[in-house]
Amino acid sequence: MPTLAAMPSRTTATPLTHRAIDLSVLITMVGMVSSKALLSIGLGLLTSACLVSWALSRPRPSLRPAAPFLFPMLIFGVTLLSGLNSADYATWTDFIIKKLPFVFLPLAFLAQREFFAKRHLSYLAMFVMVVAVMAAWVLGHYLMNFESVHQDISSGKAFQTPVDHTEFSIFVAFAAIVSLFLYMEPRKVIKTGSPSALVLLFIFLTLFLHILAVRSGLVVLYVSLVSLLGYRLLRNRQYKALAGLATLMVLLPILTINLVPSLKKKIGYMRWDLEQYRAGKGSNYSDSERIYSLKAGWEIFRSAPLTGVGIGDLKSACDDIYERDLGRTMVHYPHNQYLFALAGMGILGLLVYLVALLGPLIYFRGQLDSYFLCLMVVILLSAMVENTLERTYSIGFYLFFALSSYCLMSTKWAPQK
Repeated sequence: MPTLAAMPSRTTATPLTHRAIDLSVLITMVGMVSSKALLSIGLGLLTSACLVSWALSRPRPSLRPAAPFLFPMLIFGVTLLSGLNSADYATWTDFIIKKLPFVFLPLAFLAQREFFAKRHLSYLAMFVMVVAVMAAWVLGHYLMNFESVHQDISSGKAFQTPVDHTEFSIFVAFAAIVSLFLYMEPRKVIKTGSPSALVLLFIFLTLFLHILAVRSGLVVLYVSLVSLLGYRLLRNRQYKALAGLATLMVLLPILTINLVPSLKKKIGYMRWDLEQYRAGKGSNYSDSERIYSLKAGWEIFRSAPLTGVGIGDLKSACDDIYERDLGRTMVHYPHNQYLFALAGMGILGLLVYLVALLGPLIYFRGQLDSYFLCLMVVILLSAMVENTLERTYSIGFYLFFALSSYCLMSTKWAPQK
């Protein structure tokens, strides 16, 4: 099988355009964990730099195979068509604008496929560093406001993070797993950083995730380590390391729940919140509100199972149920991406989402990148507790790393075909 290093490059764009791409990637990654405005600027610059670089290249890079880069566009397409079933065109338009990256980013990555394939590991390492810096900032705020943060957690509030705490925890979990996988790469493949630095980053991000005490990120971390790292160790017959992983997965949650104050308080609040829900008193608490949003989503889906109520009308349909059952409205859509798609776009819409997400797994079978598998575990798991692909930060996160993996996998896949 031809390796990436052995393959000739057809990209002859000027180094200036490549530096512009590198800079826009850095802006995008910082924006992912800090600012929607910065993220939007980064994605816009990235798209522009890629397309300009492609236009200036002589000869221009081939756009074949283009098929895998069409999968994300399906999500934009089904959102667009859902407007036919919506009466609230303003809300539907907001969703369309939010989903525009599903159209433009695939074109940008396709235009610079070989460039992104070569930069793939370096960009992953860059993301780990960006997340680690931001995690250190959040940790510093926590240590300086120890008592007040614990008081907030005890009353159901979350850590102060630059972006939504759930999304931030998922980014931290992905960065932690990536740092471990980068450490396991052969040194001839990646020269970014020393092995000890990558191990220290993994330990820091893992411990920080427990201090952050967001369940979504912790579940993603544990499931990813057990499934992906466990499979890798089993395949390589590293049975001692596999036994060590199993021991760690048992001891780590027990130790952290008892030794990390923020996590212990979070678990205590979660239990209290669920008790309030069972007693019919949980309408103003975070976990109970999530449950009510799921019940509303399921009821809406059952009322229009094939096409849903239309993504533009989904919020008003939820509000009607909240008013009926709780006597007030909530800001929440159904806290589950699959249920969100079912309620807003029906079974047909969910099928399109699944094809868009899972299609590349089938298309690239036999050439799947470990980091892409890690990303898919992260996205598919987080979609069970959040409407992941309806959130600006998560959209940028998913598209960047999925498309970067497509670039790497397609450069290996195409010569064999």
